[in-house]
Amino acid sequence: MMLNKLSDFLNPNSGIASTPPSYYYKGRCLQMGELLRLPRTPIAEAIAYGLMWQLSQNELYAREGKMYRILLVELPNGEQRVIKAFSGLSNGFSVVKGWVYPIVGGEEVALAEAFSLAELETIKQEIITLKQLPEREQYQRLSAEFKQQLELINSRHSVSKKQRQEKRQQYHQTLIGENLEIALTQLETESRQQGIERKYFKLRQNEILQPLQQIRTTSDTRIRELKQKRKEISSLLQIQMHAAYSLTSFDGQSLSLQELLAGGTPTGTGECCASKFLTYAATHKLKPLAMAEFWWGESSVQDKVQGELYGACAERCQALIGFLLSGLKSNFANEKENNIIILRPMANCCE
Repeated sequence: MMLNKLSDFLNPNSGIASTPPSYYYKGRCLQMGELLRLPRTPIAEAIAYGLMWQLSQNELYAREGKMYRILLVELPNGEQRVIKAFSGLSNGFSVVKGWVYPIVGGEEVALAEAFSLAELETIKQEIITLKQLPEREQYQRLSAEFKQQLELINSRHSVSKKQRQEKRQQYHQTLIGENLEIALTQLETESRQQGIERKYFKLRQNEILQPLQQIRTTSDTRIRELKQKRKEISSLLQIQMHAAYSLTSFDGQSLSLQELLAGGTPTGTGECCASKFLTYAATHKLKPLAMAEFWWGESSVQDKVQGELYGACAERCQALIGFLLSGLKSNFANEKENNIIILRPMANCCE
């Protein structure tokens, strides 16, 4: 069921203090320039905590971190209900029973996204394989060994060179004629032999390291190509998303993301909860009263914490709020909560 009762999230045995909203989702109407606001009220927060408790009962929701939202709405008959949504996909699905489904164009984008994600995963795995080639470790290890061996050879040859210099001085002082020539020739022969030793050492080093270096160079080139391809796939997905997603405001106007945001926005803009929520509400004659969003699940983003309430993200939701709220009464933002029975959440799993 898409429209949930407040009692699905709240405990009917205790009340919630009536305090001012702690946050407003806001944006300017594109046509009139009027600032429109949607509050995050105490009851919306309580419903959000109730949803958190429900999520905590199913380990599937802990596998991937994402934003969740609840929207308190008023039906045409004055009854209040709650709808809920998640950002992006939930365990690989865009449509999940009981949750607000993707906005117009969502299914098309979901297919493109699924295909793109598969391609990106293939690219990711190939990059990992290329970075973990055994030849890379072999090259590093053998390079270090050859460097150490060459340092020992150079050190030994340096000592020998110093000794030959001392012997030359000694021979010039103690030997003459043929004996001097023979002794100096021996020193030159020793010097040439050490030069040959260094030459053959470097030839052997290059013979072993060069094929490994060639593999490294080829794989690095391939990694750069894959990263460029990954960038192109992400950009194409964003273009497809902006062209396909259609958002509807409360004045009945429908525009694609491409029309709304000519300057472009990050991938995932159309799949954020606010877009789903407000478009669904606008197309189903539901009046939004209050909204709250939170993060649930593991996070690869440092500033996201499970169970924390958040405002609209500046790079995605915030840019759309003004259009999405267009058509609501101008005094809507200043309306107080109706005199209803305000309840506490079933449980606060984050306490």
